[in-house]
Amino acid sequence: MIRAALAGLVLAAGIGPAGLPGRPGAPSPEPTVTVTVQGGGWAASPPWWILSGVVGAGAVLLGWFVLSRRTRAAAAGGRAPLGPPPQPLPVLLAGGADSRAPGVALDGGMLAQTTVRAVSIRGRRHRYRGEPLQDAYAVRLSADGRWVIAAVADGLGSTSHAEHAAAVAVRAATNLALTPDHGWHAAFAAVAGEVMRVTARFHAAGSASDPPATTLTIAVVPADGGRGVAACAAIGDSPALWLHGGTWTELFPPDGQRPANVTSALPDDLGELRERQIDWQPGDVLVLCSDGFGTAMGGGGSLLAQQLATSWCSPPELRSFLHDVDFQLSTYDDDRTVLALWAGRHDTAVM
Repeated sequence: MIRAALAGLVLAAGIGPAGLPGRPGAPSPEPTVTVTVQGGGWAASPPWWILSGVVGAGAVLLGWFVLSRRTRAAAAGGRAPLGPPPQPLPVLLAGGADSRAPGVALDGGMLAQTTVRAVSIRGRRHRYRGEPLQDAYAVRLSADGRWVIAAVADGLGSTSHAEHAAAVAVRAATNLALTPDHGWHAAFAAVAGEVMRVTARFHAAGSASDPPATTLTIAVVPADGGRGVAACAAIGDSPALWLHGGTWTELFPPDGQRPANVTSALPDDLGELRERQIDWQPGDVLVLCSDGFGTAMGGGGSLLAQQLATSWCSPPELRSFLHDVDFQLSTYDDDRTVLALWAGRHDTAVM
């Protein structure tokens, strides 16, 4: 078939065994006889062997095109590529790396009879820009050993040196003698004052950028792992989620009065404080997180939240916990911090 097609193309182009007409070196044409057919007939149209050659050549070309498409699709795992593959973004270390300010922080273990998992991951956007992790967490026992105090903060990227504001806020919060009935306004005012004092040196007078600011969410739960009252308070959009009876409850749902990219923050927005108490029981889980993770939880109704309601019904191993938080989804490129508390003593495998 291919030979016939090629022959047809040659003949259709007027190439015969004697060479090309009008080409130097070609032999002189033989005398010809012209025959005129009245009324039109098969002789008035192109000879059949020319048409068959053209059709055959087209079939060959079409077959080659289809075969090449199928080959490329098979090489792509059964799916033809829609465009060039994405280019990986480089991870930039801003001036180097230092374990005192890591890109990933991971902790797990027991505080009295409460099990803890905590992770903070520098977001892909900050990695690409060579910027530091702007989230922070802290957790510790109260001085009398009765309470576990946990805090998560998310430094506002629109302010200068936001990572310092977040770090100061969680340390100051967990150093307070907090209890569920503690005066939250006084506690947050004390934290705001400490943030302003420590970060003042990072904000030069007359600077065009806003001074360091951060969200802050605090939880206080009974350390003995038994039933009791747990309390949370927050300024800003760092969520707190309670897993009870296999169902998530968002303790501070968005009020809808602010745009999605605008949040209250310390030290200025003390009037935006929100408080909540819950009935804390063995088997419950309380998660404090930055919005880089909280957004994906969808208030407890997302597919991720449904999966974690099962996999986090008991504390996961540290590597599994890190894997759960470091999921790969486009547009989720912000820092992610999660601090989770399980009521009661659990297996604290860390490998």
